[in-house]
Amino acid sequence: MFNVVTGASGRHNKALREVIDWAAAVQKFLTTFELYGNSNYSVLLDNVGNAKFDLTGIGYNGRPLVSVASKIKGADVSSMISDVINGVETLRRFLIHPDKQEEKVDDSVDNLRVAYEKLRDTLDSLEYM
Repeated sequence: MFNVVTGASGRHNKALREVIDWAAAVQKFLTTFELYGNSNYSVLLDNVGNAKFDLTGIGYNGRPLVSVASKIKGADVSSMISDVINGVETLRRFLIHPDKQEEKVDDSVDNLRVAYEKLRDTLDSLEYM
């Protein structure tokens, strides 16, 4: 009751909704470029321009969510969002340099997947107030 009166539950719910929407964009990127359960990154490497564009948008839209996520009670979602953004930025940087694409893309995709899955699992465990 106290959270409703102070508005904490409303801020929690709004922040959670925004983070879930952003996480859906990350999920869409991972599935669009077939980065789940596949060690062949041909779809990603064949569409580098589109991938860089999507990664730039994900990073741009995710950065403000780090502070917004501090309103989510029950988990440190802010640090998880930062981890996903770092993974996005690392992958984008490797895609910019064609000479590093083949050798570094595997590790950066794995790091992005792990960070995203940790965030997704945490979001699945959180509830609206």
